[in-house]
Amino acid sequence: MKLTRLLYLLASLSFSVGYGQQQRLTGQVTSALDQSPLAGASLRLKLSGNATHSGPDGQFRLPVPSGPDTLLVHYLGFQDLEVALSVKALSFLRISLTPATSELQEAVVNTGYYQVPIERSTGSFTQVDQALLNRSTGSNLLQRLEGVTSGLQFSRNRLQGEDVSGTPDLRVRGLSTIESDNRPLIIVDNFPYESDISTLNPNDVLSVTILKDAAAASIWGARAGNGVIVISTKQGQYQQRNLLSFNSSITSVQKPDLFYSKSFLPSATEMAIEKELFDAGLDQEQANVPLQAYTELLIRQRDGLISEADFDHESRLLGQSDIRKEALTYLYQTTLDQQYALNASGGGNAYRYYTGLGYDRQRGSSIGNNNSRLTINTQNTFQLSKQIEVSTGIWYESGQKTNNGLTMEDLSSPLIGNPSTYSRLADGQGHALPLVRDWRQAYVDGAATLGLLDWNYRPLDELQLADNSSHSSEIRINSHITYHFFDHFDLQGSYQYLHSNQDDRNYYAPDTYFVRNLVNQFTQPNGNLIIPNGGILRGSGPQLNSSHSGRVQLNYAETFQGLHQIAALAGVDMRQQVSASQPGYLLYNYDDDVRTSDILFDYSMFYELQPEGYNYGYLPTPPTSTAYFTNRELSYYGNASYTYKGRYIVSASSRWDGSNLFGVKANQRGVPLWSAGLSWELDKEPFYRLAGLPYARLRATYGRSGNVNKTISHYAVIRYGSNTVTGLHNALLTSPGNPSLRWEKVNTLNTALDLATSDKRIQASLEYYLKISTDLIGDKYMDPTVGITNNYKINYADMRTQGFDLQVTAVPVPGLIRWESVLLLSYVRNKITRFEAQELTSIDDYFHYTPPVKGLSRDMMLALPWNGLSHENGMPVIYQDGLVSTDYRAYYENFDPGSLVQAGLSVPPFFGSFRNTLRWKQLELSVLVSFKTGYVFRRRSIGPGAEYYNGNNGFHTDYLKRWKQPGDEAFTSVPAAVEPGVYRPSNNYVEAVYRDSEALISKGDHIRLQDIQCSYTLPVRKGFLAGKNLRLYAYARDLGILWRANKEGIDPDYAQTNYPPPASYSFGLQATF
Repeated sequence: MKLTRLLYLLASLSFSVGYGQQQRLTGQVTSALDQSPLAGASLRLKLSGNATHSGPDGQFRLPVPSGPDTLLVHYLGFQDLEVALSVKALSFLRISLTPATSELQEAVVNTGYYQVPIERSTGSFTQVDQALLNRSTGSNLLQRLEGVTSGLQFSRNRLQGEDVSGTPDLRVRGLSTIESDNRPLIIVDNFPYESDISTLNPNDVLSVTILKDAAAASIWGARAGNGVIVISTKQGQYQQRNLLSFNSSITSVQKPDLFYSKSFLPSATEMAIEKELFDAGLDQEQANVPLQAYTELLIRQRDGLISEADFDHESRLLGQSDIRKEALTYLYQTTLDQQYALNASGGGNAYRYYTGLGYDRQRGSSIGNNNSRLTINTQNTFQLSKQIEVSTGIWYESGQKTNNGLTMEDLSSPLIGNPSTYSRLADGQGHALPLVRDWRQAYVDGAATLGLLDWNYRPLDELQLADNSSHSSEIRINSHITYHFFDHFDLQGSYQYLHSNQDDRNYYAPDTYFVRNLVNQFTQPNGNLIIPNGGILRGSGPQLNSSHSGRVQLNYAETFQGLHQIAALAGVDMRQQVSASQPGYLLYNYDDDVRTSDILFDYSMFYELQPEGYNYGYLPTPPTSTAYFTNRELSYYGNASYTYKGRYIVSASSRWDGSNLFGVKANQRGVPLWSAGLSWELDKEPFYRLAGLPYARLRATYGRSGNVNKTISHYAVIRYGSNTVTGLHNALLTSPGNPSLRWEKVNTLNTALDLATSDKRIQASLEYYLKISTDLIGDKYMDPTVGITNNYKINYADMRTQGFDLQVTAVPVPGLIRWESVLLLSYVRNKITRFEAQELTSIDDYFHYTPPVKGLSRDMMLALPWNGLSHENGMPVIYQDGLVSTDYRAYYENFDPGSLVQAGLSVPPFFGSFRNTLRWKQLELSVLVSFKTGYVFRRRSIGPGAEYYNGNNGFHTDYLKRWKQPGDEAFTSVPAAVEPGVYRPSNNYVEAVYRDSEALISKGDHIRLQDIQCSYTLPVRKGFLAGKNLRLYAYARDLGILWRANKEGIDPDYAQTNYPPPASYSFGLQATF
């Protein structure tokens, strides 16, 4: 009897399960354009009223209708679709939606925790889809975002010298901190990414989303105060046919414009300056002080070591030479950047995959510099059942760099600065010539007679001998499991492991200047060689970074009666990051063939150095320091939204972040963060009557996120080391710790209005935001007598940032020839509202590092007032106690910081772009113009006497614009010249008054032609590739400035570099099979 009841019960359960499974209508919503899944699509049965939304993979489930019905499918930016249903012929539905004629914007945004349709979001997002990313070329992903995203600012005012391709400062809606990390948080595939973002292959990226307000970013908590950039990589899709895609491009970058720099004077002018110094008898004619080549020529003439005829010939030769021309010939080359990407994707009913392979190779702008990068990734997802989905992914990157090139900066002498304009690198036959480096050329020429090695520095020979390389690698592994239950719940578990490594190796052959210089310096008066005349191998130890990240998250989404929609999630994040560095190495007498070296050296000996009688020193020691940092984080979070009638939306999120950096007490180690948002679609209200604007929506959010300073701790920090001379251990107290240290917090208010015309030919979004940053961390300047050599970190300031973002998209000309325009305009400005640290004591600090000043913008540039030049002597006019004065030292040292001129902002408050795209059939042409206004920059110049004591680093073409006679003050601000020897760096306060004055502040406003893109899509109609597409494209970037406010011809974005970025031109082919 019991057995019968058990069999009956099992049969009933089987019937129930089977019946339940049969009562579900399942399917997937994808884009007809590229078969990508559409998450958040709205699906509703017309008769029964049952409704739902598609999940992250585009799939959905609905109760089976009792009779024939119609499925209504809606997705913003795509045409609505109606699907007739028959109960007898139900199967897995594959619904493909066609993009609308004009898209409002990308329909779904990804926050890293969840995906939400833009029409159901309350927060502020900007998304760059794959098409917009592929509009530009290059291996740097972030560079592709410039000019196409509102609120994201690229600032390059910190770039120096020849670092024109250096990483810019990124700001998402301005500043939220002062001394802590102000970079936005980077998320890659739902986890924070701490490595170099340049290691990511742009060809593997599907989309990039910028989270800008509290509702969007606060779910990332204490790390989201500076904004969040979410990067999603490509994945295969279920029910997708196998696709093979190939992309190849080559980019050519012109040689740099070395004649752009104003730090070089004409050869004849430099020679005249050296003659003045020589005639004044101010040159130091000693072995350890290098002199320029023309000065050496003058000395030889004076001493009768050269005939007048030979002197005239050599002088003419120098006057006709220009090292910039020779550098362009022998040191620089056209950069070539080759990119290849191959990926495959596809999927069936229960499996999807994506595999990508990328290879980049670049020939650098300096001859001898090359780098390459290999990227491999594979992702697989398995639908184990209707309830369980498992996915895994592996990404690997390996980079190699060869750094054997020389630049103009590398030719500089430590003592006399830039090489003279008349310097030469090669003779008429192309043979390498020596360049002045560390010692007097007259002494170097006689080194052999002293038993020393050839001591000449010949840059062209160094190019052939250099052997410098570096290697980096990274592996990232993640896995996800999702369990669907009770129709409306998903339980997700995610894990990611990231490991990166970097090291470099520099081998100096015996004939390199590096080796010969060290060997000669440490050769003793008796001829003993302290350093053998062999190779030297130097390198850094491995720099290791690893992190473990885990997440468990529960999702819930349900629609009631077609009117109420609820989506909620809750979860926990755990993360540990470890950074470690090992000591490098320095091997003397290294033989690169057999890998051997000498090790018996006395590093405690104080040796006499050559040139004899001028200096003593210790032997350079191998590095011995190591470092190990551990950062642990724990977070709990939740997010929910409620939508009524598709018209009213309420959202809220909360998060608690904890870290091992803050607080002795448990309640100090964490910080609660939250946000709330509202959205109201006005056009769905009965009272709305604006027929010309059928789409109108209001949004508002407010919440709190934060920022973390990883350089501080509540505990005392001690750095241990060893004295290389005594061998004894030592310890240095770098921070006494601060038990009262609090998290930085950022409160953000965002309001927005979205509008669109009936035909969507004009769409606009205007957002205003206000950010209040509190408890900002910075330095409190300590009295040295307390025993702390570094400054003490405290919560010392508050800041207020406000601005707006405007985006207008228009289609002025629709039809066969289609013209699309996108205008982006942003305004942002900040102000310090509280500052409690001590004021700086030196007025000079306000010009080289502007401290926070209460009531002023953090970006405010301060300057001394400028009263023009004196009519009598051409020197700056200054006032003390209301009277004209000439005591420049007292004026400068005693100047009241409160009287400094607010010269303007160093970062533009207004910035934006205007992008126009023309399409005709398969042909597309796009032009991007960017603009910045409302800011200034401090340009360089030359002060009185600077050409005599600053070496060639004191040169500037303003030398030719100096005041020479009364009346010149009406058209120049460059002070008059002085006799050699009148001023030295220690007493030239005239130069300081001029250098730090508002006379050298110029407007940075400009309009730039950022890039031009052209492409042609060629449909294949015959052969085995029939139905496939080939896309040919061309791209040009950094094409120059169309208009600038300054009259000096300076590129304001690169005011401190030696030249602006050269123009680049790319050509490529993209094919999909």
